[in-house]
Amino acid sequence: MKKDKQISIISKNYANALYSAAETDCGKILTQLEEVIDVLDTSPDLKIVLENSSISTSKKIEITSDIFSGKIDEKLLNFLKVLVEKNRFSEIYSISDAYTQILDKQANNKKVQIISSIELNEKTKNKIIDKLKKKLNCNIIPNWHIDKDIIAGLEFKFDDYVIATSVRSKLKVLSKNISR
Repeated sequence: MKKDKQISIISKNYANALYSAAETDCGKILTQLEEVIDVLDTSPDLKIVLENSSISTSKKIEITSDIFSGKIDEKLLNFLKVLVEKNRFSEIYSISDAYTQILDKQANNKKVQIISSIELNEKTKNKIIDKLKKKLNCNIIPNWHIDKDIIAGLEFKFDDYVIATSVRSKLKVLSKNISR
């Protein structure tokens, strides 16, 4: 999943359509969608061909079928063909991000970027995750980072929120208050 990028309304709409089509196979479809993206990442020429407007739609659909038929669910294969037909294949990464968000919301998962100034041990990480679970009332999917510039404490980033308990953040607040 590509992080920190805006997901277009079009990508969200396509992701919702894929979610509806997937019915009870949502997790399987996500895994296979990630496999399709892996194929595109390892074969940039394929991506270029599928996004190229000078190649006929029928040829691109034929290529898509040749490569993915029998390897992915028929619903996902048909979805890929729709993306080709509608000249939206270039949005597959964003659609995948939006689809993942839908599944995370359904599972009550929240991705949280947790930044510390030092490497934390597993016991400390588990305590932090437990506290976040209770505070946010959801399952936490942590993404741990180290940033020595925060000096001490932690910073949490999720959705559109930043919770900063670091010395760096406190110094910034103090500096703003002094300069007023």
